[in-house]
Amino acid sequence: MYAGDLPTTAIFNEVRSQLEMAGVRSRADYEGFLAQTNDYGTLTLSDTSKWILRLAANKDNYIHLHPGRYSPHTFRVKASALKTALAWWMAKQHHLLTGNLLDDLNHLRHGLRLSPLRNIAESSHILEIMSLLEDTGSEEI
Repeated sequence: MYAGDLPTTAIFNEVRSQLEMAGVRSRADYEGFLAQTNDYGTLTLSDTSKWILRLAANKDNYIHLHPGRYSPHTFRVKASALKTALAWWMAKQHHLLTGNLLDDLNHLRHGLRLSPLRNIAESSHILEIMSLLEDTGSEEI
């Protein structure tokens, strides 16, 4: 998950610009570009984050882009933690939380068909994501 300061449009613009500078202007160009590096491309953006490029199955939107592992401004996140944090954020926006964090998270996890948390201490990863959602104002969601 990317947690840097670049907005989504800036990321896309920088990737597009770097690909154009590399002569990539079509799907065929992109396939050739990736073929030079075993079907994976890596770009470094202005904030030093590294992004991985792959070929997507979609014919029109053929650039698959995701943050690189161990890249600056990124962290790995489990799907269950992300689902829980996003559900919490949505429930918060709709004033559906009781104020008891553990009960709220377990209620949301039940609806997501995830196992309950025994205590808040074991949910530190979820709390980190929740904090990011609050810090960013979640304008990108």
